[in-house]
Amino acid sequence: MKRSLIFILLCLTALGLGQETYLGLYLQGNKLGYSSYLSTNAKLNGKSVKRNDSNTVINAALLGSAMTMQVKTTTWADAKGQPVRMRFVTTSGGRTQVVDAAFSGSRIQINIDNNGTKTKKTLTIPKGASVVDDPLTPIMLDGARPGAKKSFYILDPTTISLIKNDLVVHGQEKVTVKKKTVTATKVEVIDPRANTTIYVSSKGDFIKAIGPMGMEIYPETKAEALGKSTGFSPSLDLAVVTSIETDKPLEDPSNLGFLKIRISGKDLKSLPNDGFQTAAGSGTSWVLTIHPPKLSDSEGQSISEAAAKQEKWTKPSDYIPSDAPQFKKLAEQIVAGETNVKKAALKIKDYVQKSMRPNAGIGVLRNATEILKTKEGVCRDYAILTATLLRAAGIPTKVVSGLVNWDGSFYYHAWVEAWDGERWIGLDSTTPDPQISAAHVKLNDGNVEEAFTFLLLDGVKVEVLEARRW
Repeated sequence: MKRSLIFILLCLTALGLGQETYLGLYLQGNKLGYSSYLSTNAKLNGKSVKRNDSNTVINAALLGSAMTMQVKTTTWADAKGQPVRMRFVTTSGGRTQVVDAAFSGSRIQINIDNNGTKTKKTLTIPKGASVVDDPLTPIMLDGARPGAKKSFYILDPTTISLIKNDLVVHGQEKVTVKKKTVTATKVEVIDPRANTTIYVSSKGDFIKAIGPMGMEIYPETKAEALGKSTGFSPSLDLAVVTSIETDKPLEDPSNLGFLKIRISGKDLKSLPNDGFQTAAGSGTSWVLTIHPPKLSDSEGQSISEAAAKQEKWTKPSDYIPSDAPQFKKLAEQIVAGETNVKKAALKIKDYVQKSMRPNAGIGVLRNATEILKTKEGVCRDYAILTATLLRAAGIPTKVVSGLVNWDGSFYYHAWVEAWDGERWIGLDSTTPDPQISAAHVKLNDGNVEEAFTFLLLDGVKVEVLEARRW
């Protein structure tokens, strides 16, 4: 959850703001941080470009631990706002990730340095599509006419993937910023994870942005931006402010074998429909039935038999270097000759659960190599390390993003699914329980870049319709 929230903040602050500008970042009325932005003329490889530099600092908490993140972004763009090069430097919890992307025709060559672990990736821009660093550029170049629509892609430095956005101009509205009401043009940015509303003046000047979870961003003086966001405020815990309450508490959620809930307020057609859960509905009213496979219902096939049926999910991918010798060797040691896929998978899950220690202060999405080195992190780190070791052992595995119910609310969470030869079984390495419960709701699954691109369920209402223990 933390990564999606932070990336949306970065998208909002990557706006064409002219000269040096400071923005205040607020979440549900609490100061979350600030962003500074400077646009200058520059040269890159002998060509004239526009250089945009931004520096975003976020101070908050996660699960009671202080979490500070700084993201420095530099974009070199041509006269049409098309990026020529983009560089993102993210620092949090003593870790640094550098993403350096060079654009050439329809390809983007990307170098990634994940706290010393270096990898490369090439992305292909869809035919006829454009990539922008400023979501307002496509509209402002055409005059921001009401009813105007544009589609474009943005480069997500977290999952190292291209995300399609649609932009719609809705016309003029009254908007209030710091108790002052002005008339502004409303522009909606539609992203598969969450929508954002941006207000601009008739000249294209940025006035205010409203994002999910009660996020607001608006211009401030340098003194205002810097003065209120220093230090750690324990009152703003991202896990708490993004949690989703149910109409009534679930009793003993870790032992639920069946759960039926109604979620109102979002279109959930993108949610997975599979052997773990069923989503039925339309518009903004959906009923989710969670029915995780019971481990004892199947003996599980051999690792080789299971791998033959889901070969795609045994291969390495971004953040999951399962072909690296150190992971092959470690997986072999953990499995210790076990050939049954289910028993081997549980051995790896138990190893990760016992070896890792929680550290919610790391805001950088990390490669499994770095996670194994430090053996600490949050649920996504547990999931990435588990997936890497499972694939290294030849077991087909997906990373899963979703929600887990605890203490009367749903919280954003991550785990994995392993193929036992007949079905996908959920494994949550943050808990010693071998059986994943029906208190988990899947939002997306796949490799890291797929699993961690999911719909934020802000503003929804959750009703518990039925809950049964195993």
